[in-house]
Amino acid sequence: MEVDITGRHFQITPALRDYATGKIQRLEKYSLKLESVHVIFEVEKFRHISEITVLGKGLRTKAKEESTDMYAAFDKSLGNLQVQLGRLHERSKDHKIHDGGTGHEIQS
Repeated sequence: MEVDITGRHFQITPALRDYATGKIQRLEKYSLKLESVHVIFEVEKFRHISEITVLGKGLRTKAKEESTDMYAAFDKSLGNLQVQLGRLHERSKDHKIHDGGTGHEIQS
């Protein structure tokens, strides 16, 4: 899984990059064949905004949150994303593939 981290209007610290990368790696537990994750950190005056976009096979989902602290904004957006991925994971587990048969055995 490829992880891209972008900072808008501020310099990303190595501590923030390591924190985000470590948390993002935990998304692999949903086994949804995730291909890439793009994290955008943005600062506008006193607002710290975190946006996470996940791309996978047949999947594109996004979560965006803001707070007065960048770590808090990231944790909120990651929490929202985990809820979305959890729903998708449950749907994929509940989806049953049928063989297209009628359900009756052939009697001879």
